[in-house]
Amino acid sequence: MNTTRRVGVGATAIGAAAAVALLTAPNASALVTGISVASASQYCANQTYTVSVDVTPTSFLFNVTLSDNDTQVGSNKPSNSVATFSWTPTTTGSHTLKAVQEVISNKSTTVTVVDCSTTGGGSGSSASNPLAGLLSSLSAH
Repeated sequence: MNTTRRVGVGATAIGAAAAVALLTAPNASALVTGISVASASQYCANQTYTVSVDVTPTSFLFNVTLSDNDTQVGSNKPSNSVATFSWTPTTTGSHTLKAVQEVISNKSTTVTVVDCSTTGGGSGSSASNPLAGLLSSLSAH
C-alpha cells in the first residue's frame, strides 16, 4: 500500500510540473513583436490591404488572430516569423487592428479609413453623351 501512495504522489507531482510548463510555455515563446498595414497614401473602404504581424521565431506553433475593432478578421499560423492577413475595411473612420497570439501577447495599430468612391472634380458628364447611360448599363451585366 505504501508503494501505491508513492506512485500516486509521483504522478501528481509530474502532472503539476507538466501543467506549469504548459501554462508558462506560451509566455516564453509566443510573442507578437509588431503589426503593420501595407503602405498607402490613404486607406479606402472596400479595398483590400495586407496586414503583416511579426512574431518571435520560436512562436511558429501558435496561431495569430487579427481583429478589426474587436471583430475577428482571421487566424493564421506564422511562416518565417510573419503572419499575413488580407483586410478589407467596410466602413469609414478609425479602425484598431489588433494582433493576438496565445491571449497573452498582442500589438495594435490604428488606421483611418476614408470613402474613396466619390471622385468628384471631373470635367465630363454623362448628360452630354446620350450613349453613356446605355454603355454603363451594358457593362454592369
